[in-house]
Amino acid sequence: MTVFTACSANTESDEPSTHATNPVIETKEAKIKENEALRFIKQAYSKEELGLDKITKDYTFMVASSGVDIEGTKYIKVVANVIVKNDETTKDGKETFSMETIGEYYISFDGKKVLKKDMKTDKYTELENRYDAFKQKADKSEKADKSTSKTK
Repeated sequence: MTVFTACSANTESDEPSTHATNPVIETKEAKIKENEALRFIKQAYSKEELGLDKITKDYTFMVASSGVDIEGTKYIKVVANVIVKNDETTKDGKETFSMETIGEYYISFDGKKVLKKDMKTDKYTELENRYDAFKQKADKSEKADKSTSKTK
């Protein structure tokens, strides 16, 4: 089981590190990030293309706050997660839950490549890049929303 955890922006510590860490990759230069990256993955690809068509549980998408380097290229990481009940409980007997990652998707900072990670083999396959079509559709929708709000 892969657990997705949020990372704190505070990377400084007075304690010496006891394990190797990867440097934080800032996403400022990414063409697509945050909520737009989530919408892009959810709207531009079918459940089948994302490998989520056989998932029977409810799942949510999340985007990582820092970038990922895959073979020298920087990517924005979007994951699909399901909530899983843990066997452990808290000290006062309450149930605990964690998130299991069921899909990982990567959008290159320049917006030219979209990868899907095979969760069983950890290999990446390139998806058809539909960012330009997604962006055009989003821009048209935004213009329509603006013109509708002006007429009200």
